[in-house]
Amino acid sequence: MATRQRVVFVTTLFGRGATGPDTYVRYLWEAFANDEQIEFHLVAPEFSGTNPRWHPAGRGTGSLDLYRRLGQTALRVAAELGAPGERVILHVNNSNLHASLLNYAGPLWGQVNDYENADLWRRALETIRRAGWRRFFALARRRQLERRFLARQDLSLCNSNFTRQKVLAEYHPPHPGRVITVHKAVDASFFARPAALGEDPLGRPRAARRLVFMGSDIVRKGLDTLLQAVGRLPENFDWHLAIIGASPAEASAAFPNFPSFPESRILFAGAMDKEQLRRVLWHSHVFVLPSRAEAFGVALLEALAAGLPVVASQVGGIPEIVCDPAAGLLVPPGDPVALAEALAKIQPWSAGPPPPVGKILESFSTQTMITRLRQLYLSAA
Repeated sequence: MATRQRVVFVTTLFGRGATGPDTYVRYLWEAFANDEQIEFHLVAPEFSGTNPRWHPAGRGTGSLDLYRRLGQTALRVAAELGAPGERVILHVNNSNLHASLLNYAGPLWGQVNDYENADLWRRALETIRRAGWRRFFALARRRQLERRFLARQDLSLCNSNFTRQKVLAEYHPPHPGRVITVHKAVDASFFARPAALGEDPLGRPRAARRLVFMGSDIVRKGLDTLLQAVGRLPENFDWHLAIIGASPAEASAAFPNFPSFPESRILFAGAMDKEQLRRVLWHSHVFVLPSRAEAFGVALLEALAAGLPVVASQVGGIPEIVCDPAAGLLVPPGDPVALAEALAKIQPWSAGPPPPVGKILESFSTQTMITRLRQLYLSAA
């Protein structure tokens, strides 16, 4: 058998939660751990167990030290794996990790998972007002490093066409053909609603239209717009909103003047793992994501797979998912009136996702994503 293509994947997260980047790495590890043609290694701060292809870097003290450790470990592992004549791919989960990786002599690949860095100058005042100067300078540093990575990388993988176009427009990389789109994916079978359901884990009113919102960055995800919108729903419209990923204290701090609702209307459900999330989605009617900015929106794919139509903002990569009216409705960002009208108009699915949604989910399936990545890895050989 021919020598396998060796890949060293570098990530700040693995096995610690249900975040998008962590889920992405888990999909890759499950797909390539026993691949006959690809020898896949992971470099991460720490692991829950041991594996010959897991290389812990240690968490260190602070984010800068963590990134330095990851960079040093990745370069060491790649050097140890690289026999004469072999080209070990160094694949970084975010293209602003550590400048030392720019010195790697072999194929350097990187992910661009958001356009927040690239778009910083356009949103400078908004960022300073919302997050403060410290956050602004941190993003400015990341933007500078990301731009250098894009100029150096042999391949840059963007999670949506919108992100790719934003990167090309803002960074002007010398080899635009090396900047491609590989959409993030969802395991639709995991989220598919079963025929028989137990009790709603949140105990919501059975007669109400059960809306669900998810996001920890509640300002960026537009929770304030949603709270204003539900306050505009008709009096005879029976609704309930479950907020996943945030607490009442966080909402009060972010939106000091947000409207007050009785507990029978709004429930802050806190953080959830994927198992808990899918059960909540199965017992919900509509998923709402009124984001001000969104690079892609994997949460929308999870909701569609769980049998929910969606109402979302027409921003970023979201229209690449909600590309058919059967999937849901798109509204302008920051427009509570339009959002309220969409929430009153949209109807839950009575018998699972319609056929166009099945095609959407197939396009963004884990199998489609892994097949694409596998082709890219092997073509690099």
